[in-house]
Amino acid sequence: MKKRVPKKKKTSREVRRELRSIYANREGKMPDLSKLSRAHKSKLTGMLTKAIILLFVLAIVAWSGFFLFTRGLFDNDETLQLSIDGPEDIASGETTHYTIRYKNNGSVPIASLEMKLNLPDTFHIFTSVPEPTDEDLWTIGSLSPGSDGAINIEGLFLAEVPSSQRIQALFTYKPANFSSDFQDIVNAKIDVEKSVVELALSGPQKALAGDQSSYTIDLQNTSKEPVYNLRVVPLFPSDFTITKSDPKIEEDKTYWEIQEIGPGELASISINGSFTSSASGEQTIKTQLGFIDDDVFLIQSEAEAVTDVLGGNLVFHAIVNGSNESQTAEVGEILRTSIDFRNNGTETIHDLSFELILETDDGKLPIDWSRAEFGDGKKIGGTLRWSESELSVLSKLNPTNEGVIDLSLPILDSITGKYADSFTMSLQAKLSKVGSVFSARTIEATPIDISLNSDLRLTTQARYYNGNGEPFGSGPLPPQVSQTTTYRVLWNLHNSLHDLDNVKVTTQLPKDVSFTEQTGVDVGEIKYNSTTRQVSWRIPKLSANVNRAQAWFDVAVTPITPDVGTFIKLTNITTVEADDTVTEDRISQSKEIQTTQLKGDEYAAGKGVVLD
Repeated sequence: MKKRVPKKKKTSREVRRELRSIYANREGKMPDLSKLSRAHKSKLTGMLTKAIILLFVLAIVAWSGFFLFTRGLFDNDETLQLSIDGPEDIASGETTHYTIRYKNNGSVPIASLEMKLNLPDTFHIFTSVPEPTDEDLWTIGSLSPGSDGAINIEGLFLAEVPSSQRIQALFTYKPANFSSDFQDIVNAKIDVEKSVVELALSGPQKALAGDQSSYTIDLQNTSKEPVYNLRVVPLFPSDFTITKSDPKIEEDKTYWEIQEIGPGELASISINGSFTSSASGEQTIKTQLGFIDDDVFLIQSEAEAVTDVLGGNLVFHAIVNGSNESQTAEVGEILRTSIDFRNNGTETIHDLSFELILETDDGKLPIDWSRAEFGDGKKIGGTLRWSESELSVLSKLNPTNEGVIDLSLPILDSITGKYADSFTMSLQAKLSKVGSVFSARTIEATPIDISLNSDLRLTTQARYYNGNGEPFGSGPLPPQVSQTTTYRVLWNLHNSLHDLDNVKVTTQLPKDVSFTEQTGVDVGEIKYNSTTRQVSWRIPKLSANVNRAQAWFDVAVTPITPDVGTFIKLTNITTVEADDTVTEDRISQSKEIQTTQLKGDEYAAGKGVVLD
């Protein structure tokens, strides 16, 4: 182990020498280290320090004064005590009163005071005491300490049942010893759980399909004042057809309007109708009652009745294009229709007949009767009829026997102004006897509404020459290997029935076809996406008044040796899509590919095959 050698102690002379080397000045003199002196401070620093301390003290005094002052101003209670007195649960349509109270609880007078009353749209104010200074604003003025006041309002809520409403009063005031305004708010929540008008619906517990069923809607005003502007809306299943009502429903409406019901008065609506052949089991009949306020239907009450529809002996349906529901169709389409029927009872049905009635609201039926087929039925106007004269099975339909009538109804290829763009197909059956019981009756199936989509049609064509033989394109024709030939692709849209929205025509270019950036459109905009190689023509809105619109673009091809003896594909399949503004359908079509064969270009006929 290595031995540590103790350090040699410095002599006093050596210590003085080291101190001199540290503290001696340039002349070699040592300072007097027996005295310590304080460095002289800057006058500016002292002034700033004093200013900061003074400002800090003033801030403390100011805030202390503010808190002491405001504590004195807003002693214990709030300066302004507010409340809204009135019922918390009310009936829609019933007159009600509310009182907004205010009181100065402070020890300082209020120099100015005003109230802004925020009422929901559902509240209709009749009177107020005092009256407002300006619509929903009350200028109250000064209010001495301990003074109070009130504003009384009378009105009624026309609101949906159930619902919650809120009344709000905003007070703005200025204490006499303040130059700033203060605000305070008071709210009242009101629950609307009932209405002054009541609704009831009654009807049969059981019914047979085809038999007449009667329903009664009862309305009553339970208040001591008349009520106005009521609407009754029937919500009947689609398998129920109203044949008569008292009072009648006005034309082009699906509800009853009642202008007034007096205090305590009872009003009734009677309805007669029948369930169609497709109805079975429990059917729920509903109705709604409500106030009309600025064209808004405010539901007050709902009522319903349940009727058990017993299966009848005869069951039948009308099926159009595979469905018994309302649907859209295209111009030129054939409606494949069938009528199926069956005797589900235990008795024979005698003298059965069917009638298919086609009706329009306006214009002629858009059916091409020259091509129609209706299975030996008789046509009388827009009605097709089948009886035992046409189908012997209809004279006696034994239990479990069934049958089908097939027919086809072509829609016209072109719909002009004299033809309707929608129609209804109603099927009904008539019979005279079931078993040995004479029971002449007419049973209806659920009507089917057919709405025609607009007659949008897309034509596509690739050309080298225009109709006059002048070239659209450039380069050799027929196309030759290693040489570039350009062609023009034309798109034409035809539409005349309905306005269309969001029209879009698209195609994708093959990988060996180039887009030349040469384009033209009558309306809308044509674009090319170099990544997806998609050409698209977009039209935000195409009016039915614009019968024809065109867009075009040029493409170029440079054949290679494997192309010799073939047609070159210029575009893939082209599609068009658009929204029909009447039927609200998204309609679409597709067109075939375009090649250098240039079908339709008579000047380029026989010049589409690639040459070496």
